[in-house]
Amino acid sequence: MTEIKLLSKYNLWANQRIANWLLSNEANRLDKNCKSSFPTIGLTINHIWDAQIFYLSVVKKIPFNKSWDKSTVTAINGLVEQSIEFDNYTLNLGECELSELRTVKTKNLSGTFSQENLLQHCMNHSTFHRGQIITMGHQLELTKAPSTDLFNFLAEIGEKS
Repeated sequence: MTEIKLLSKYNLWANQRIANWLLSNEANRLDKNCKSSFPTIGLTINHIWDAQIFYLSVVKKIPFNKSWDKSTVTAINGLVEQSIEFDNYTLNLGECELSELRTVKTKNLSGTFSQENLLQHCMNHSTFHRGQIITMGHQLELTKAPSTDLFNFLAEIGEKS
């Protein structure tokens, strides 16, 4: 399995763990303000979901449609569903396709990148914000935060590298 395919599977696994954890806590806490890049866990989940939709649309060369949802529970479920879609796309890519170039132009990023680099960036972006969600959860006294460490994923699937 290529590194990017493994990273995509890890992203799905970690997003599922975060989703299960968040849904096991009181829903009203997920929309309480705390200190982070986004003021609530719900807005952070929406941001991760939106970014994953964006990068998948770039690599698939399809129009981007935002999916922000005011319901945090809907956004959590949407993120997991989108992570499955992302993993399915990545799973079917060959080496040549991973090196194909895609152009990105946003207010913060402009350039041409390989699909592999775009996928890796997206997975790293999700990891960054999952860490923020764990920290926000601690601020809000959510209980039993899961570990989303890559090594825990690798141990769970029996991957040896």
